[in-house]
Amino acid sequence: MLVKTTVDELVGLAQQKKQVSLQDAAEALVIDAASVERIFRILAKEGIVELLFPLNVMQKPFLKFLKRPAEAPPAQKSSAKALESYKVEAEEGRIAADVAIQFDEKDKRPFYNIDLPAVSAITSIYLRGLKDEIARELPFESDLGTVESQAAQFQKRCALTEAKLFRDLGKRQAQLKTLSGVLLHSMYGLGNIEVLMADDWLEEVIVNNANSPVAVYHRKHGWCKTNVRIGREEDIYNYASQIGRRVGKQISVLSPILDAQLTTGDRVNSTLYPISSAGNTITIRKFARNPWTLVNFIDKKYFTMSTEMAAMLWQAMHYEMNVLIAGGTASGKTSALNALAAFIPPYQRIVSIEDTREIMLPSFQWNWVPTVTRTPNPEGLGEVSMLDLMVTSLRMRPDRILVGEVRRRKEAEVLFEAMHTGHSVYSTLHADTGSQVVRRLTEPPIEVPPTEIEALHLVVVQYRDRRRNIRKTLEISEVGTSVEGRIDVSKIYQWRPRSDVFEKVKDPRRYLEEMNLHTGMTVSEIQEDQRRKQVVLDWMLRKKIGDIEGVGAVMRAYYGDEDGVLDAAQKDLPLSKIV
Repeated sequence: MLVKTTVDELVGLAQQKKQVSLQDAAEALVIDAASVERIFRILAKEGIVELLFPLNVMQKPFLKFLKRPAEAPPAQKSSAKALESYKVEAEEGRIAADVAIQFDEKDKRPFYNIDLPAVSAITSIYLRGLKDEIARELPFESDLGTVESQAAQFQKRCALTEAKLFRDLGKRQAQLKTLSGVLLHSMYGLGNIEVLMADDWLEEVIVNNANSPVAVYHRKHGWCKTNVRIGREEDIYNYASQIGRRVGKQISVLSPILDAQLTTGDRVNSTLYPISSAGNTITIRKFARNPWTLVNFIDKKYFTMSTEMAAMLWQAMHYEMNVLIAGGTASGKTSALNALAAFIPPYQRIVSIEDTREIMLPSFQWNWVPTVTRTPNPEGLGEVSMLDLMVTSLRMRPDRILVGEVRRRKEAEVLFEAMHTGHSVYSTLHADTGSQVVRRLTEPPIEVPPTEIEALHLVVVQYRDRRRNIRKTLEISEVGTSVEGRIDVSKIYQWRPRSDVFEKVKDPRRYLEEMNLHTGMTVSEIQEDQRRKQVVLDWMLRKKIGDIEGVGAVMRAYYGDEDGVLDAAQKDLPLSKIV
C-alpha cells in the first residue's frame, strides 16, 4: 500500500515544467506558498530540487527540478494459500494493515505476511526533514511516568505531528492519519515492529539480526517468518537503545545485554554484537491484552482441558485449595494461573508477586494488589526481590497469594510457610510431571522439607507439543502422604496424546477429605457441586463468554446468586439476564 502526497505532486509538477515559481506551484495545488517553500527547502537539501531566489526583488522565487529518487521495489504479491487473514490497527487506528497467514511451500511452515503502508521516496525525504522540526518542539522523554501521563504525552505528539502535516499538505485528511502514524513510529517507536506489536494474536516478536526476517510466535500457528526486515544493524541498536531510555536503562558495547519491562507490560531482552555473534537482537514477549480464560481452555478449538477438569479446578479455587502449576517453557503455566485466578470470589483480597507483570485479572476483583520485583541500579542499590515481596505480602492480610514462579529455596520456604499460616497460595514451577514437582521441591537447590509440601493440595501440569503447536493440561494430581510418611503424588486426570482424550485415572482421596473437613460437604455433595459448575462452564462456552471481563461478570453474579446463574445456564439465557 503505497502512500503518495502533495509532495509527490509538487515534484511531479516541477519535473513536468522543468522549473516553476513557488506561487504558481501553490496555486496549482491549492496550498499555501509558505508551505510550498518549506517542503522544497527540505527537498533541496537532498538534491531533489534547487530553490532559486532572483536578485531582482520584483521577480518571484522559483525552483528547478534536478532528479527523482529511486523508489523501493514494490512488495511482491504472494500467491501462496492463505490459512487465515485479518486486519491490525496501531496508534489508535492511524495505521491499518492487512495480515495474511500463508503456507510457505519451501519451509513447509505458516508465513506471516503483513501489508504495511509504504510511503513514496519523495514523501519519505519530506518526513525525515519534518522530524527535526518536531523533535525541537517536543523532545523525547523517558516513559517513567504514570500510564495517564504517557497517554497525555502520546496525544501531544499526535496533535503536533498532525498539525505540521496539515499545515504543509492541507487537503489529504485521510492520509494525514497514516503519515502521522508512520512518522511517530520512526521518531518515538520501533518502526514497523510497532504494527506487529498491535497484533493481539502474537505472543513474541523476534529480531535475530539485520540479515534475517523478523520472526513472530503466533498463538494459533506457532513460529512464523514475516515479510518485515530491519535494514541495518544500526537500526536494531537504535531500537534497543530507545527501549532502554523508556525505562531508564542503557545498552552499550560495555553493557551489551538489556532486560526491560515496558509500562505496557511487554518484556524485552536485547543483545549486541559480538555477544550475539550473528548480529544485534531484540526479543519482545508481549503482555497478553486478551488473556486466556478457562472457557478458552475447554473450547473444542483448543481443547486444552476437559470441562470436567475445569469444573474441579474451579471448585478448588472456590474453596481455597493450594494449587501449583508446573510445565516446561511456554507450556501455558502463567496462562493457566491467570485463568484460574479469575475464579477467586470478588470479596477476597489478592496479592500477586511477579518478576515481570503477566497476571491480568477481571475488573470485578477490585481488592487486588499486583506487585513486581525491581533490579538494582548501576550502584547495586534499590533491589526489591521476590522474597522481599513475599514477606511483605503476608503483612497485607491477603486471602489469596499469587506467585509468578518459584525458583529459589528461600522463596519456596516462604511460599509453603504462607500455606501453613492459612493463606491460599498459587504459583508456577518448571517441571514436567507431578512426581518431578515433588523431586524439584525436596531436592537441591530448593530442598524444602517434605512436611512443608503437605500443605500443597493439587498440582496441574501443562504441556506444550512443539511439533503440533498445541498446549494441553497433561495431568491434574493431588499431593498426599503414603503409609511410610513419604510425599505421594496421585493422578486424578491425565491426557492421552495418542487418542487426544482426557482420562480420569481415579477419584481423589485427600482432595475429598479436605473438602469435607473445610466445607462439611459429603462426597455426593462435592460431586454435585462440580456438576453444577460444569453446567455453567458449558453454558459460558455456548454463549461465547470467553473474554476476561465476561468471565468476571459471570463469577460476580455466581458468587452473589449461585442458583440464579445455574438456572440461567440450564435455560440457556443470555448473559444480560444475570448481570
